[in-house]
Amino acid sequence: MVIVAGAALAGCSVTPPGPFPERPAEIDVSVVDMCTALTAEEQAQLGVGAGEARTAELDNGPTRICGWSNYEDGYNYGVQTIADGAEVAMGIPDSTVDVVDGYGVVVETAQETVAPRCALYVDVSETQALRVQVRAIKNDEAGRTPSIASVCERAEALTSSALRNLGGAGS
Repeated sequence: MVIVAGAALAGCSVTPPGPFPERPAEIDVSVVDMCTALTAEEQAQLGVGAGEARTAELDNGPTRICGWSNYEDGYNYGVQTIADGAEVAMGIPDSTVDVVDGYGVVVETAQETVAPRCALYVDVSETQALRVQVRAIKNDEAGRTPSIASVCERAEALTSSALRNLGGAGS
């Protein structure tokens, strides 16, 4: 507050901060292997094997993706590069801004009642984002669709692992 007051008294304009906090560290997602987002131990905890890497084209350029599936518990996991900053996801209907491990994220939920999906667009650098997604593809033993809250909890945990394993803060 003292800095802001001092700048205002000096006649300088103070630009308000963007939607995200300062990043703990930048991650250049153009050079990291997306399939290293989960360690072998984390894969075992989720009941998935080695990730399946692929590439695709988005409207804004190429993307690299790694995905994992557990067909027994019915969850799919994915980590993907996005060639824009995470703030571009802020226009998605019903998206919210949050923080995971010090990184700003845009949380997007979809299909909350059938195959619920939670995607987090992580602000890893000025010009790139990491998209972390979890989708429930199967109902639980009682025949209920998993709640979007439980799917987003898994997405947040996957985001923490990806940030740690891909070179973010705390790695």
